[in-house]
Amino acid sequence: SIPAKEELFHDFLLSRRTINEFESDLPSHWEDALYQAIEAATFAPNHKRTEPWRFHLLGPEKIRNVCELNAKLVTASKGEKAGEKKLNRWLAMPGWLVVTCVGNDDDTLDDPSGIAREDYAACCCAVQNLCLSLHANGMGTKWTTGPVNFDPEFGKAAGIPSNEYVVGTMWFGTPSSLPKPPAKKRSVEDVLTKHT
Repeated sequence: SIPAKEELFHDFLLSRRTINEFESDLPSHWEDALYQAIEAATFAPNHKRTEPWRFHLLGPEKIRNVCELNAKLVTASKGEKAGEKKLNRWLAMPGWLVVTCVGNDDDTLDDPSGIAREDYAACCCAVQNLCLSLHANGMGTKWTTGPVNFDPEFGKAAGIPSNEYVVGTMWFGTPSSLPKPPAKKRSVEDVLTKHT
């Protein structure tokens, strides 16, 4: 049987949720919790030991820049009312952290054995560590990868150096409510193949 401590950790892993609604103010311990979460992120698996992850904590000016850029994109595709609604929703997000990966012009994600793919995978593992660490500190997260993250103007809006590309924008804060776990389409038996 699984020891109690490990069982608790397993339950903790399964209890993390994507949070869509946050309290308007960050908790008093948010900076310490974020620092701890970034430290945890840097302990993610990293095959080539390149430590490609970078973390950009956005302040009010950069947040507004990104929100306005996103609203412009939404307005162009869905109309002014939708753009204004999106602007107001995004401006209400309490914490903003953009996770990036240091790029290498000589390597692409298309090369299965290339450093670019290894580095992107490492950054994704780092994001999961970050989310779990914030969850352990009573905070929720949402990892967003919408079109604005990949718009040519995003780097300037958020202050991202040109040699980095976006892995995702993380919203964080105190959850307004905890969503129920999503229904899983597949069981462990559906995704696990036992080979001889």
